[in-house]
Amino acid sequence: MLWLAAILMVVAGIAHSYLGERGFMQRLLALPGLPLLRKDRGFTERVLRVIWHAPSLYWAATGVILIIIASNPANPLRAIGLVLAATMLAMALACIYCGWRHPAISIFFAAGVLAAYAFW
Repeated sequence: MLWLAAILMVVAGIAHSYLGERGFMQRLLALPGLPLLRKDRGFTERVLRVIWHAPSLYWAATGVILIIIASNPANPLRAIGLVLAATMLAMALACIYCGWRHPAISIFFAAGVLAAYAFW
C-alpha cells in the first residue's frame, strides 16, 4: 500500500509540473495584462513558476519518504531527515533562482544545512 501511495505522489508531482507548464503556465504568462512584480516580466515569470512547482517538489519528497518507510531501511529516520533537508535546500535554490532578496532564502538554507548536518 505504501509503495502505491508513494508512486501516486511522485506521479502527481511530475504530472502537476508537466501539465501545468504545458496547459496552464503558457497561457497565464501570455496574458497581456499580467500584473508584474517589481515591474519586471522575467522576475514575475520566475516567481510564478517557482510557486507552481513548489507543491510538485513537496509531493515528490512525500513519495520518497513513503518509499523509505515502505523499504524499511536500517535507519529510516536518517533517510527521511536527509530527504527533508534536501527539500529545504531545493526551496532555497528556487528562491535564489527567482532573484529574490527575501529572508526565506536564508531560512530555507540554514534549516536545510542544519537538518543535513544533524542527520548525516
